[in-house]
Amino acid sequence: MLGAEVLVNPYQTAWLLWMVPLLAATGCVSKSVYTKETQRADQLKAQTESLASQMQALQSSLGAAKSENAELLKTLDAKKGELNQRLSELTKQNQDFTQKLREAELAKEAEIAKLKGSYDQLVSGLKSELEAGQVSITQLKGRLSVNMVDKILFNSGQAEVKPEGRKVLERVGEVLKKLEDKDIRIEGYTDNVPISAALQAKYPTNWELSTARATAVVRYLQEQAGIPADRLIAAGYGETHPIASNLTPEGRQENRRIEIVLVPIEVPRYPAISAPSPTPGSSKQ
Repeated sequence: MLGAEVLVNPYQTAWLLWMVPLLAATGCVSKSVYTKETQRADQLKAQTESLASQMQALQSSLGAAKSENAELLKTLDAKKGELNQRLSELTKQNQDFTQKLREAELAKEAEIAKLKGSYDQLVSGLKSELEAGQVSITQLKGRLSVNMVDKILFNSGQAEVKPEGRKVLERVGEVLKKLEDKDIRIEGYTDNVPISAALQAKYPTNWELSTARATAVVRYLQEQAGIPADRLIAAGYGETHPIASNLTPEGRQENRRIEIVLVPIEVPRYPAISAPSPTPGSSKQ
């Protein structure tokens, strides 16, 4: 039922539309009855036309809804395809990441094993020096280093290696030379005591002194131990990076040190090219 309208039987409407004029023609009804029935027939006709119009509108809306639904289904299928493609890509990325992570773990395990092997070689090769307290070896967070207190190598305020220091470096060099899969970084450190006025012309600060000492050890390992120069690195850290308090003589002594650190080879090696022979007067001044 639409509003206050009464559902109309189309057959009833047609019958009334046929009977009204027939009754009028036969004279069987009064004029008032005829008029009433004519009005009713017109109302029923109008209602029928209205229902037909509403039916047509509903059919049109239904067609539009079906069309819209078809478009939505098409869009849904497209989105589903996109999501499946993205899921496939993410699955592949996850597999690649898992593979790389596993490879990294295996590489790390291999590096740890190599580092342990290097540590064992150093301990075995420097057994007497370790027992004498001339060197110490540490392995911490992938860093393997040989720590040498500076009094074994140098006199106070000097960067020339002492005779007894050369003996220790000779033994250290023999072991380091065998570890061909590592570069060797020589790190020089000092305490926080300023350079004396007598030495400031040569070493203005602890930076220069620590760097000169690291360089002296590098040169010895190259020239006397025969370690290739492209495996050696010299670095001076001055009074930075203390490992003990500088407030006590014992702490300052610990901070005055040379650390020989084994590091992975990161720079690719290229064949050495011999420098041309210097011509007279062309050397550095």
